[in-house]
Amino acid sequence: MTTESITNKQLEILIFLYRFRFLNRIHIQKFLNHKNHSRITPWLKDLTNKQIISRIYTQTLENINKPAIYYLANKARHILKDHEKCNPEALNRVYREKHRSETFRNHWLFIADLYFHFQDTALKQNSTCNFYAATDLSTVAYAPLPLPDAFLTITEGQKPTKRYFLDVLDETLPMFAIKKRISQYCRYYQANYWQDHNKHPFPKILLVCSSARVKNSLLRFISKTLEEEEVELSFFLSLKSNISEHGIQANTWESID
Repeated sequence: MTTESITNKQLEILIFLYRFRFLNRIHIQKFLNHKNHSRITPWLKDLTNKQIISRIYTQTLENINKPAIYYLANKARHILKDHEKCNPEALNRVYREKHRSETFRNHWLFIADLYFHFQDTALKQNSTCNFYAATDLSTVAYAPLPLPDAFLTITEGQKPTKRYFLDVLDETLPMFAIKKRISQYCRYYQANYWQDHNKHPFPKILLVCSSARVKNSLLRFISKTLEEEEVELSFFLSLKSNISEHGIQANTWESID
């Protein structure tokens, strides 16, 4: 067990980094619901100095105000390994986090952005959104494999709860891999993994596309696949750039079912 002493707020920061892997200072500030970063910065600096978390900070003239990015360092594993919210097997990845690519880091930073976009929309619609990142799903039996980037439940008043699997399709992901992901969801549905272990309807599937070209190609491919496979799945597609600029709105998603 580590001898490092940390505060309860610092432990919260470690849990957020465990769940979302890479977060910038603004994300952490929002998670902790602090309006000013003056209290957050000393906590992060202390954790970094103790080598419990690591920091990536690169500024250019074009990105002079770009916030630092944080992730779990090796010492975090010893602090979190017995925590009730953490999967010890998932914690083994902390040894490899420093070697992740920029694309991988940006992927997880965007997942955190999505978390806040969905929470903002839920607040406006007087609904409740529970957002489970892939790490949260690592101990869930019969979840789709590979794990989706997130699983969401949205409840509005007395209406039935809506459930969604969510995947962000990065710009580096080749089209054959994207189509394979669609096939994996079809096989998951056909094998009745969800249906046999849940009383709830099968979740709808949200796909965030990197470009209009990918989105348009998927609209055709998914429609054809659903017809050929005779599966009753509902897909909703959106553009990453649209969400980044406008958040989650009524016209964000284009449906296929």
